[in-house]
Amino acid sequence: MAVRGPELVGRRFSSVQQNSVTSASIEAFARAIGASSEIVPPTYLITFSISAAEEFLPTLDFDWSRVVHGDQRFHHHRPVCVGDLLTATSEIENYKSLAGNEFVTIRTDFHESVDNSLVASTWSTLVFRGESA
Repeated sequence: MAVRGPELVGRRFSSVQQNSVTSASIEAFARAIGASSEIVPPTYLITFSISAAEEFLPTLDFDWSRVVHGDQRFHHHRPVCVGDLLTATSEIENYKSLAGNEFVTIRTDFHESVDNSLVASTWSTLVFRGESA
């Protein structure tokens, strides 16, 4: 993987997928993390965030086999609800290269497709390990 640079900051990508929030997907996620599915777990949107990143990061020649999760944050503007149909827009907010590794922070905004209201924002910091790691 070639080292990139700060010119990646500000790159925006819209997902072609619409993400449907279903009872079954909430239950499966809650079971996987050992949580109750009576409410939507606050971290549920990670499933959609990763899918959105998987759409655009390969277009930048990032090698997913070298990814290590660095950090994750969430800001909910309203609760995620069964029946929501969400669209995702992602932006690379930060980039740094340190000790041969590349750190990329991606913000993904989730909007309800019916009225385009902002439901939540997530931030994922992914570490792409260098060739020697």
